Amino acid sequence: MNGLISGAPSQQAVRMVLGGFLLQVVQSMLLLLAAAPGSNERQLIWVLTPLAVATLVLSLIGFPDPPAHHWRRRHGL
Repeated sequence: MNGLISGAPSQQAVRMVLGGFLLQVVQSMLLLLAAAPGSNERQLIWVLTPLAVATLVLSLIGFPDPPAHHWRRRHGL
């Protein structure tokens, strides 16, 4: 998978970035709605923030492509 830094980013990288930003938007909306965040809201923030940051980092770097298994192909079929 090509990351966002590469010249031709893949669809998966773009989807991961959009998903991470969506998580951040949901988190910020919850913070705006809560006047004084309680323990449940703080737990949600601590769960969503690392998840959103991880999706952003993975989409920038990109996943490694799986190795090619040319030896498994049958020739002549």
